[in-house]
Amino acid sequence: MKSLSSVSFLLLGTVFFHLFSSTAVEAASKGKLLHGEDKRYCVPKPEASDSALQKNLDWACGQGIDCSPIQPGGICGDPATVRFRAQFAMNSYYRKEGSVDSACDFSGTAQITHVDPSSEKCKYV
Repeated sequence: MKSLSSVSFLLLGTVFFHLFSSTAVEAASKGKLLHGEDKRYCVPKPEASDSALQKNLDWACGQGIDCSPIQPGGICGDPATVRFRAQFAMNSYYRKEGSVDSACDFSGTAQITHVDPSSEKCKYV
């Protein structure tokens, strides 16, 4: 009976491992993060122009994200550069869409990074 118990435990462990592994692969293929992985952020590419970033900012804020933090006087309103404001809006949109890679394209002007762009006052989620 002891042998059957060991086999059952081994079988159960194998099934659990495969279920967990397939969930991890599926999440990774969709660009989603699992607990314990580094957080990812959507930021402008260094070569992105201010005019392209302004378009991204306007578009993202029109998609139902909260852009009040980047308005003048807002907690993330400083520095008041197009790049900084667009970065916040682009990352907010990326989060709203479930942090999938496809939500961080912005016509090729964005990239995903593991570097947290938060500042002392303006914390990214």
